[in-house]
Amino acid sequence: MKKKAYIDPAKCDQSPMCPVKRVCPAKAVTQEKKGGVLGFLSGGLATVDNNKCTGCGICLQYCPRKAVSLKEVR
Repeated sequence: MKKKAYIDPAKCDQSPMCPVKRVCPAKAVTQEKKGGVLGFLSGGLATVDNNKCTGCGICLQYCPRKAVSLKEVR
């Protein structure tokens, strides 16, 4: 089994400047943008695309809220 990044929604602060999204070399982390006039400033919940994630673990070092972990996927 291979390990992939997982972001705990209860710990994610949904920052518009998400460091995890910025450092992912595979561009596997995206954020669901909130609507509204200032939607680009509001951030959103970060999620991982398991098809893109390589399980490198770089993201673990950058999340200030420790919301990222590696979990085994099938």
